[in-house]
Amino acid sequence: MYLRIALVILSLFMVACSGPTRKPNEQAIFQTLVEDVTFRKLTELCNSVSKKTEQHVWRAKKEWWQRNGVFVEAADFGFSYNLIDLTGARQETGARYAMALSYDIVHEAENRTKASIEGGASEETCLEVMINYRDGKMDLSEDKDRYALLLNLMRQKESQGEDLQLKQAELKVKSGRTYSRSSITAKNMAQRTICPDAKIMTLKSKWPLEIFEASCPDKSYTLIECEWGSCKAL
Repeated sequence: MYLRIALVILSLFMVACSGPTRKPNEQAIFQTLVEDVTFRKLTELCNSVSKKTEQHVWRAKKEWWQRNGVFVEAADFGFSYNLIDLTGARQETGARYAMALSYDIVHEAENRTKASIEGGASEETCLEVMINYRDGKMDLSEDKDRYALLLNLMRQKESQGEDLQLKQAELKVKSGRTYSRSSITAKNMAQRTICPDAKIMTLKSKWPLEIFEASCPDKSYTLIECEWGSCKAL
């Protein structure tokens, strides 16, 4: 039984980490979320370089999100909908798949971030990068094939958004638990460092920041904060 579950999880992880095997719609979701994480990481790095870069970061975030926020939200919807469609009521399997795919997204975004500011986050480099985002050179609509798929995802989100919320609510009622992208990472950390039988409850799930409550058999509780899938006890 455990071997079969392990093989299912391994196959899901391999699918998550093998870009060429993804269907076009799944690849559009993956690449959009990578673009979002890359931009977030670049703004974090450049925000503290100088007062000038801070101003350009603020402007780039405002302009880029006004144009691209709806597509990122559509991709996030697609991520969540595909997750439920793939794993159904097997919440822990779904959480493991989400963890693997989220790791892949963050890993790819970190590589892109390094490539964008090769040599370090200098004022000159950050200004050039932020101006590109501000002026639309890094917009998601620049890739015409992906843009068409994202438009379809937007329409799907409008027509099936309530359906997704109902499915998520049904799973929560059936299991009494809510899984999010970092659930398994938080659970493993809690059982390794807090208590072996720790139970995890999601308190906040707003990617990339998620907060969990780890409860132990002795009725003690510990808060765990996860950002970009990296977790620590509070």
